[in-house]
Amino acid sequence: MVNSPPSMAALQSLCSARSPSLSPDATLLAYLSDESGFDQVWLAPLAGGAPWRLTECDEPVGAIAFSPTSRDLIFTSDCGGDERHQLWLVPEVSGPAVALDHDPSVVHLWGAWSPDGGRIAYCANARDRHHMDIHVMEMGSRETRCVHQESGFREVLAFFPDGEALLIRDARHSLSDQRLFRLDLVSGRYTPLLPHGGRARYSSPRFIDDGQALLMISDQGQEFQGLVRYSLSTETLEWCATFDDADIEAYALSPQRDRVALAVNRDGWSVLVLHRFDDGTQRVIDGLPRGVITALSWPLLRDELLLCFESASRPSEIWRVDPQGGDAAPLTRSSRAGVDLDALIEPSVERIVSFDGLTVPFFIYEPATPVPEAGYPVVVVVHGGPEAQWKPTFRADLQYMLARGIRVIAPNVRGSTGYGRRYQHLDDHELRMDSVADLEAVRGWIAEQGDVDQRRVAVYGRSYGGFMVLAALTEYPGRWALGIEFYGIANFLTLLETTGPWRRELRAAEYGDPQRHKIALERFSPIHRIAQIDVPLLIVHGMDDPRVPPGESEMVYACLRGLGRPVEYLRVAHAGHGFTRRKDRLRVFAILASFLERHL
Repeated sequence: MVNSPPSMAALQSLCSARSPSLSPDATLLAYLSDESGFDQVWLAPLAGGAPWRLTECDEPVGAIAFSPTSRDLIFTSDCGGDERHQLWLVPEVSGPAVALDHDPSVVHLWGAWSPDGGRIAYCANARDRHHMDIHVMEMGSRETRCVHQESGFREVLAFFPDGEALLIRDARHSLSDQRLFRLDLVSGRYTPLLPHGGRARYSSPRFIDDGQALLMISDQGQEFQGLVRYSLSTETLEWCATFDDADIEAYALSPQRDRVALAVNRDGWSVLVLHRFDDGTQRVIDGLPRGVITALSWPLLRDELLLCFESASRPSEIWRVDPQGGDAAPLTRSSRAGVDLDALIEPSVERIVSFDGLTVPFFIYEPATPVPEAGYPVVVVVHGGPEAQWKPTFRADLQYMLARGIRVIAPNVRGSTGYGRRYQHLDDHELRMDSVADLEAVRGWIAEQGDVDQRRVAVYGRSYGGFMVLAALTEYPGRWALGIEFYGIANFLTLLETTGPWRRELRAAEYGDPQRHKIALERFSPIHRIAQIDVPLLIVHGMDDPRVPPGESEMVYACLRGLGRPVEYLRVAHAGHGFTRRKDRLRVFAILASFLERHL
């Protein structure tokens, strides 16, 4: 008996678990699960036993964090995907959630608990919607004070161990050009750490050596991200672990502080490596399937790793891994909706040479079905960002296409992360359209394949990937059978005028300043060549999107309708930059499936 391919509804109904946070006694795991239809906080005892749902919110939950001294749990939640997150507290993970600094018009960026659990620190744009100021709240009295005001975008990373200062990541220039600061909570002094020239990124800081040093991930002065130790007393950097051709994306320090587990990004897949500090030896921890690690921790009271893991054929789950033997098993087991995960497809990586000799990698997903007489139809999927990387994570829409005999190709054009600093910046400002030329080079490679129906090659992307769809259709008309763009950029100038005010400077740093680079931004904007599009186009947009406001899609739809071109537009109410509710995904992707059936 031949099993029928899974429906789009079944694939979209697969549940996941992610964002683990462990109680200070390492006995209770909090995590996010969408079993209820969108992300809520669930709890699971590490000793075993059934998990249970903690929160009953009307909106999806964002960040979660246990207190370092109790089972008090903080979480964030926005409204309709507007990314104006509010802070909530569940005391001792029991009873109803309590609103903390609650103003639905304000963005609250979760920061950190103080070491004694008596305070929290976070950023908010209450004073000025364009700028993120730093706030500290006393948890006993709920009194809040603004401890630092300044223009730009910044985040609280941690309290210093003595609780008298905050570690701040300042990205006033761009997300790839960050600075670290020490904010003294007594004097208010805002002192730079790690002064340096050039761009740098910092993440996952952890105080070690009795608070005398910081362990963190950075690419300061490097092509790729590595693990670095920064001495606060001598102000010197020491690289603990680096790779010449790969980023370290996450790490977990052993309870004995003699080893560290590293998640290393190789071509988008995660390799789990155990590194010893004393002699620098490394070994790969086998046991996990091939996939992507999105979170990694090594609980103080347990000799096992906890990590968040997914693959192209496996939705995200939280796993436990033995760092010695490598034995790995999922700790959470989400609903599978009757889908046979073993029948789903994993990709491989190929490479092409683009117009200027640059090597561009791409993932290729091959259907399990025989090659049709006319050849496979193909969908080329372009990631957003652009400071991002296509990775082999789970995508229900792609598995639907594959089950119906559609080959999927997902390139990492120039500007993508994961391939070094130089590659990431090859699409900056005046070089913007070189990444679109990379996409055309991928289309050229497809044209050389004898098992492809060249009349049925589509392009599909979301957010910045939506811009890439519009750019591909307008810059290289006649090459594509159809386009699918979700919440894409049509006009960079209107985007920079209307995107969330707290994001404008960061986006201008990537795309160009609307005053100084106005001519270039107009030239890059597909809306000015929209008449070139004469193939079917599907547009989908959330009406509460703060990143790419729906006006971008409205103008594309209005222009194409006015020209009499084949265009369909789905507006999704109470949704932001992406569709976090299952009911929305079921509707959106049913329409996508119908569009493919009719036009590809």
